[in-house]
Amino acid sequence: MKQEIKEERMDFENMSGSDLIEVISWKEEYPQEAEQAFTIFCSRYEQSLIQKAEIYCLKYSYNEVEALLVANCTFARVWKYPTFDINKAKSKNIDTAVMLWMLRILYTQIILLGKINTCAEPTSEEDLSVITTVDELIEFHVGNDLEKKNELKARLEIINSAMLGLSEKHKIVYLTYKAYEQSGKNIPRSISKKLQDQLELTQNSIRVYKLDANKHVLNYLEQINVTK
Repeated sequence: MKQEIKEERMDFENMSGSDLIEVISWKEEYPQEAEQAFTIFCSRYEQSLIQKAEIYCLKYSYNEVEALLVANCTFARVWKYPTFDINKAKSKNIDTAVMLWMLRILYTQIILLGKINTCAEPTSEEDLSVITTVDELIEFHVGNDLEKKNELKARLEIINSAMLGLSEKHKIVYLTYKAYEQSGKNIPRSISKKLQDQLELTQNSIRVYKLDANKHVLNYLEQINVTK
């Protein structure tokens, strides 16, 4: 297929999933074509992968934000390690085979999330920031992808409403923990220190603010469910 790149423009939209992965694997030689193939690949399988991520994450008591995170991590692994081999596939249907391959990656990302609080590539703790708004929480999880931003914003709109009535400090504590706390584990020490410094609170006070904010949001969500 590499010869086709030299001879004519490639029709990425009509490529099979396995062919798109093959082009992605050429990112060193043909970076532009690889990026185009990856964009089409993500668009084609994104909805199915996110749905599966939500189902899998539910079993581990993770929420929709965490499900979207592990889905994004899965696509990141596809970009970094495009090792799908159609000859080893467990289904003759290419789309099914590709999804089965990605679900194994997805499961690994969920396990990783439980072990080290994130499935994303390691980031220097100095680069971590306190989260002050829902928009910052969204950007934390999906970066600058406008489509994903809009999708997650729609999902978190109810959280925005639920925080009405909370003080600014309560909101910041709540959102920061939503960004960094996974499976009840502690948030990174650098973030804990930044919260204490920025809000001028002790760690014990931050725990109280967190409990109060969680209770406030939970009560709001329960009231919404009752009125439905």
